[in-house]
Amino acid sequence: MVTCGSVRVRGSRRRVRCPGAVPALMAMLSLCASPGGVVRAQEPERQAETFDVTVQVRDAESDAPLLGALIELSGVSRRHVTGVRGEVTLEIPAGYYTFTAQKGGYATLRGDFGVIGPSELTVVMHELGDVDTSIPGRLLVRVAEFGSGRLIEGAAVALSERQGGLTDGSGWVEFSDVDGPVAEVTVEMLGYRKRTEPVTLHEGRTTVVEVAMSIDAVVLAPLEVEVRSGFLEAHGVYWRMDHGHAMHVFDSEDLIERGGVPYLTQAFTRIPNLHVLGDSILGRRRCRIAVYWDGVPTEFGDQIVRPIPGGLDFLAPEEIELVEIYTGLRTPLRFSRWPGDSNDCGAIAVWSKRRADRSR
Repeated sequence: MVTCGSVRVRGSRRRVRCPGAVPALMAMLSLCASPGGVVRAQEPERQAETFDVTVQVRDAESDAPLLGALIELSGVSRRHVTGVRGEVTLEIPAGYYTFTAQKGGYATLRGDFGVIGPSELTVVMHELGDVDTSIPGRLLVRVAEFGSGRLIEGAAVALSERQGGLTDGSGWVEFSDVDGPVAEVTVEMLGYRKRTEPVTLHEGRTTVVEVAMSIDAVVLAPLEVEVRSGFLEAHGVYWRMDHGHAMHVFDSEDLIERGGVPYLTQAFTRIPNLHVLGDSILGRRRCRIAVYWDGVPTEFGDQIVRPIPGGLDFLAPEEIELVEIYTGLRTPLRFSRWPGDSNDCGAIAVWSKRRADRSR
């Protein structure tokens, strides 16, 4: 609207006096100052795209929809109330929101969620039950999994580094002598995103709040894939190792570290109840132990079955996949020394890389 100044209208001899016309005319001329005399209209700001997010609030025990639950979102001034079906539809832009759900007789629920498009969200609330809310200066915090409502035991809850505790089997942790208008609650639990929430305290009575934890991606250690030998599997080597029956198991690196070069038997000198005498190995009572090479005894009774050329000391650790060593009564029956032998002396089972690698 032109409010001051004086302007001559083209095609008329009258001078039209309008307060403020000169400033207005200057503004009009400035619009025409663009190259080529073309007036370029300024584009209006684009409105952020909104998405429909349907929130349904349900009772944790009965799974019944909750009518009249009040929903508040961070950054959104409008409050929403669930209808008969326990639902309310929010029109909100993409982003990350913290929500608060409140209903009489239920613990106030705090949680967060992200919006990237139209979606549905289920919120589970727990009844207060017989919780006495008349005690002043008390804060009860309950921790549950967002969406499922599963109560979380062992979550670490802290109040501004002054007080802290772990949730019990019902997801509760209690703080007493809490003062001030607001308490900052921090909740941490492995596998869940850390939460820090300001909680408004009710003066003169107990404040009850439930923190809903969102599942977080846990970075695990790199997966090590073990390619096992079918040959060793068939001879029960891995079964004995996995079930705790193996007494001493060494691979080629272990044998080298234990002094198995140049003489392999030197790697066994520190094993209890085993006596290394030159290239001979005896058990606890100086008895003769069994020696097996790739699952076959070198001797069985008085018969030589599969001798190791030159004996154990002629084997290089690099040629060995594994060595199992047993002493006393823990020696497996499969490593017998003669027919019917229960072998309470001991055994050394050597498994070659050559045979192990063939069946990987």
